Amino acid sequence: MNLELMKAGFPPIDIKFTDRLAYYQAFDTFHSKGNPSEMEDLFARYVNERLDQYLSILE
Repeated sequence: MNLELMKAGFPPIDIKFTDRLAYYQAFDTFHSKGNPSEMEDLFARYVNERLDQYLSILE
């Protein structure tokens, strides 16, 4: 996952242990229903958090 994010120009992310259930459910939904929206939402939230961290460092 991180490799694909970095190839697309995004920073790598680290899924928190507390979000592991949401992570597994997102993969299960994608696998069983072919719906990537839960996974996209989870990854987008983490990418946004990481980008916010980078911006705060630059300030």
